[in-house]
Amino acid sequence: MNKDGVPLAATYEMGIVSTGRSRVFAGHFVGVTLPSGTEFSGEDEHSLRAALRKLDAHLGAVDLELRSVGLDPRFSESGLSVDTGWGYVPGEEGAVHMMDVPPERECSTSKDDDIDQLVRDAVKGMRIGIFFKP
Repeated sequence: MNKDGVPLAATYEMGIVSTGRSRVFAGHFVGVTLPSGTEFSGEDEHSLRAALRKLDAHLGAVDLELRSVGLDPRFSESGLSVDTGWGYVPGEEGAVHMMDVPPERECSTSKDDDIDQLVRDAVKGMRIGIFFKP
């Protein structure tokens, strides 16, 4: 997405980085190619999601934003899905790919969803350090 909020269609690729004659594992990469042919990439030695965050930072340097569910703090990976690109987001049924567009968050203005009210209600019911003898 550009700085004006206009989405840009781009292709992506992801995989591992290998080095040397014996092609030793050196990390993960995620890259995108814009419609203009300009390519950006992010690499990390340990994590595919960290490579995605680096890619987002590189795009941010030219006023572009990557809209990807893998950048959403609610996105999580299981022990078996780590560094595969697949993970989970609360409210979504089944696995999602980290390059999918993030689901829209529902905004509610009802009193029941007011976070301050929820905290007040939770604290009101707490009895920390107070013991009642029967």
